[in-house]
Amino acid sequence: MKNEKEKIAAPIAQEGEEEIVVEEESKGKRILNTVVNVVLVIAIALAAICTYTSYVSTSGNGVPNLFGIRIFSIQTESMYPTLLPGDLIFDTGVKDPGELRRDDIITYWTVINGERVLNTHRVYEIYDGGGYLIFSTKGDNNTSADPLTVHESEIVGKYSFRVPGVGKVFDYLQTSTGFLIVIVIPVFLFFLFHLVQFFRVLFEYQNVKNRIKFEQERGRTEDLIDAEQKRQSEEQAAARAKIEAELRERLKAEIMASMAAQAAAEAAPKEEAKEEPEEEPAPEEEPAPEENLSEEAPEETAEEPAEEEKAEETAEV
Repeated sequence: MKNEKEKIAAPIAQEGEEEIVVEEESKGKRILNTVVNVVLVIAIALAAICTYTSYVSTSGNGVPNLFGIRIFSIQTESMYPTLLPGDLIFDTGVKDPGELRRDDIITYWTVINGERVLNTHRVYEIYDGGGYLIFSTKGDNNTSADPLTVHESEIVGKYSFRVPGVGKVFDYLQTSTGFLIVIVIPVFLFFLFHLVQFFRVLFEYQNVKNRIKFEQERGRTEDLIDAEQKRQSEEQAAARAKIEAELRERLKAEIMASMAAQAAAEAAPKEEAKEEPEEEPAPEEEPAPEENLSEEAPEETAEEPAEEEKAEETAEV
């Protein structure tokens, strides 16, 4: 009994270990899927932001914005140490230029080396241009004010805060190579990963479906086999019962025949005895009178010497 219990416990333990291994594998797969999904979602979000800021222009003098926030990357050291090259700054839109004050940091359109570009400097002076405002700007790292003043219509936004170093990533994403490596490839991998997952789930579904179908067919086959075995066993039981009934009837007939023969044999002597006539008892002879006995006795004695003489004669011859 102990060995049998150990044999039974061993498969149960193996099944438990297999279940634990499967659970660990499924847990690891879930963690991996979660990490991949998070990374790829971030990549997609960055792709959407970069695509929007690069190719979509809204109000704000043709500068892309996201929910009213304008994102820029610092390229020079003109605002050192307040802003450094590679910093990512966030500006808010300026609805009323009259609210701007001296020492506010603004981003505006200007011309540098014959090219119209965006620049971020501090407000140095504010002038009334007669119905509009003129702003003189100066970089914190520059010794003099900028040569060109800024019309209020050229102001894009007012500086709010910065994220150090992220501007380099933003600039890299603006290039075709960076966009391809950081955005296109991860997004492609994202869709490829989920495409593989989709086909994997589809194949697993087909496998489960085929397994269920196989189990159903096997169940039907087993049912047919069980029905056939049951039918055969019933036929065998019926045939056995028939043979047993025949043997029982034959044995009964033989027993009845032997009993009839025995009864006939026992009845035969009685019938013979009944058929034979009964013999009448012989009448008893009455004893002869003594005289007659005495008369017959001499005759017998007379015959005896004669016989003796004949015997002697034959002996002499």
